[in-house]
Amino acid sequence: MFYFNLDQAVRENSPIQKPFRRIKNSISVKHRLILSAVFLLVIALGFNLFFNSSFFDKIYLESLISQYRVIGEDLQNKLEISLHLGANIRKFIGINQILEKTKQQLNKVTDGASAPGGIGTSVSESNAIVAIVGTDNTILYSTCKKNVGIILPKNLLIDLKKNGGKDYRLNKDHYINLPVKGINKEYVANIILTFREKIIRKNFNVIHKQCLGTIIVIFFCGITILTLLLHFTIPRKLQDIRSSKTRTFLIIFLVIGLAQIIFTYLNMISFRDNYLEISRKKTEIIISNLKDDIESLLSKGVCLDHLSRIEVLMGKILATYSELKDITISNKKGQPLYMATQHALVDFHQEKNGTIKYEPANVPIIDPEYHIRLNLMRKGELKGYLSVSISKDILSERLLNIVMDSLTVIVISILFLVEFLILIFNFIKKQIHITEKKIKIHYGVMRPAAFLFLFGVDISVSFLPLHIEKLYHPIFNLSKQLIMGLPISVEFFFAGISILISGAWFDRRGWHEPFFSGLILAIFGILYSWMAPDALNFIISRGIVGFGYGLVLMASQGFVIFYSDGKSKAQALASLFAGIYAGSICGCATGAMLAERIGYSKVFLAGAMILIFVIIYTLLFMRNAIQKPEFEFAEKTIPAFKTKKIINFLSNRSVLNLIFFSSLPASIAIVGFLNYFSPIYLNRIGMSQSTIGRVLMVYGICLIYIAPFISKYVDASPKKQLYIFLGCVLGSCAFLVFYFLEGLLAAVLAILMLGISSSFVLVTQTTYALKLKVTQELGDGKAIGIFRSTSRVGQVLGPIIFSWLIATNINVGITYFGIAYLLTALLFFLFTQKDQKIAVVEDA
Repeated sequence: MFYFNLDQAVRENSPIQKPFRRIKNSISVKHRLILSAVFLLVIALGFNLFFNSSFFDKIYLESLISQYRVIGEDLQNKLEISLHLGANIRKFIGINQILEKTKQQLNKVTDGASAPGGIGTSVSESNAIVAIVGTDNTILYSTCKKNVGIILPKNLLIDLKKNGGKDYRLNKDHYINLPVKGINKEYVANIILTFREKIIRKNFNVIHKQCLGTIIVIFFCGITILTLLLHFTIPRKLQDIRSSKTRTFLIIFLVIGLAQIIFTYLNMISFRDNYLEISRKKTEIIISNLKDDIESLLSKGVCLDHLSRIEVLMGKILATYSELKDITISNKKGQPLYMATQHALVDFHQEKNGTIKYEPANVPIIDPEYHIRLNLMRKGELKGYLSVSISKDILSERLLNIVMDSLTVIVISILFLVEFLILIFNFIKKQIHITEKKIKIHYGVMRPAAFLFLFGVDISVSFLPLHIEKLYHPIFNLSKQLIMGLPISVEFFFAGISILISGAWFDRRGWHEPFFSGLILAIFGILYSWMAPDALNFIISRGIVGFGYGLVLMASQGFVIFYSDGKSKAQALASLFAGIYAGSICGCATGAMLAERIGYSKVFLAGAMILIFVIIYTLLFMRNAIQKPEFEFAEKTIPAFKTKKIINFLSNRSVLNLIFFSSLPASIAIVGFLNYFSPIYLNRIGMSQSTIGRVLMVYGICLIYIAPFISKYVDASPKKQLYIFLGCVLGSCAFLVFYFLEGLLAAVLAILMLGISSSFVLVTQTTYALKLKVTQELGDGKAIGIFRSTSRVGQVLGPIIFSWLIATNINVGITYFGIAYLLTALLFFLFTQKDQKIAVVEDA
């Protein structure tokens, strides 16, 4: 019987070997595309799940802690009233009963049972502990009796001094510290509420299960749709797969994007319902205390329509709790007597002939879902109502944060999708070349590596100056603003030095040695940043990161220049920079959202882990390019490293114009504004860390989508200096925006204009320099290395200059900087126009 086995046919040296190998390769590539799409779906939904869950946890935790604080502040108020009436904090009659009642209220919030534990011991078995600590740090009273009389631990004392009147966390315990003042406003004691975070988190289990169940359903639906669509749309022939990449990209993009949108929408509904429930519970606690006070007055014979200045007290409550919209006291007919809103205090009560007059138009429209009403009683008889409305604006703000974070995750997913598909289609090209017995290394294979590298390095870019502010201590009598900028300046200083080394290193030894050396240094530096105990160590760590960064950046550019021809250099560099800035965008946005959830330090560890994946990627997908240049080729094409040629390069008129009137001002502007000024400025005007990251994304997006488009015109144009001039003019206008606007809008517009400016300047500067005859004489690697090192001088000066601007009038200083930048652009244009005899090497 005749039969054959596919693997056997491929192994055997027969006429059918080649077509069967192609079929096998085609099936393999097709399956890899489908598996890659599933992997991207996992990554995208995983990102969404992590960020949404962590955001929910943070909001819920803050909301529940605020409920505890309301109860604690009620206790604080009662104690201070008693002290003002002459009570002694050390001989307070009935204090134990008051503390037990407070504890019961706290436990009611989490629906748990109390047990022994408390300050000075583990509270692993306790829901909440209430204690009063004297001025000598001795526990005077506690719901945990065994703690009475002991002195607070030293670590707790330190945090009490740092966080007086604040909420804070020590180990796994949460503490709410409320100072108690006596009759002369002097400090007499502290109320400390202690509870464990895991007790609170038990309330989140139901929400997490709902979230996990939702994402599992969406995930399996997404897998099914992706598999079916890709199976029927991806061609079987290997050569045809490359031509269908646009269709493949659209399918993956639409399915993954739709899955994320559906997940975000369902999560928003779940969050809204749960957050509203928590807000209602907190509101009930707040107005229950007010209800008790009013009923106490009613029991003493005070009429409900004679509560003098009660609306003032209601206004104070609203001022304390922004989530409350208004509070109203009504008679038993439902007619309002007193009302307080966030903007006004209203007394409807006007007696005339025994009737009550009020203006219905002043009464806000009631939404039952956001409204709570309690009965006011006296001896079992209904006397009126106390009602409160929850603000929809606060909930809308929370929901908007979820939407913005989800949109950010979707943008990150799209960028990651693009880079991953580039990798996949490069693999397909490689398979085609193998089947056609052609071995060709494409410059695009470096782009995913550069993407991941910048992802890891720039994961901390949105908060570097803010992190060192927390580590700050005086160094050499330098100002705080200057020290906050030193990590950035030191990082770029050492990057400039390493770029000089990397250029010559690449020319003589190939791209891989400086590339891997830089990766190892960057990983070590980022881990050092994670562990840095103070500002000085942190500054040193950023210097190590900068040295590694420069080696990798220059090696990656050298790789692209080496494997691209003269006609495609600008496009190749634009593609590389697109990958670099895609990684920068993803790193910046992801790092900002992570920092808001897990703190600054842990983000550095995540960055180091990402860089390890760069090494793995390079070894797997670029190993064929890891080779030392042939000696004959190196000798022929790379001139000897002579001082005379360097002097000729640095003294060339075109090079000097490019450095001093374009590269240097642009570098100062970009690094000083983006890396230093923007995070500090946005933080000072109250923007969240996630918002800072999203604003900085605007710059990278411009470089991804505008720079490649401009590069096509740059390649075709003989007057490349014109594009540099236009870019510098746009850059100067970015700073002039602050003359007319301020705040978030000014920052966003400035960063947008800087992004468009850099789209003109960055790629054009390099291609302009490569066209010069002195560049060809010195060697591409050496020349670009020297040129990029000079731009690093501006990057080093940027944070220093902007630290001075922050210390002065910000808007005026930024405007003057914009004018100076504009003048340098005009000088560049004038000098390059006069220089009509620039020697250039034409393309073959």
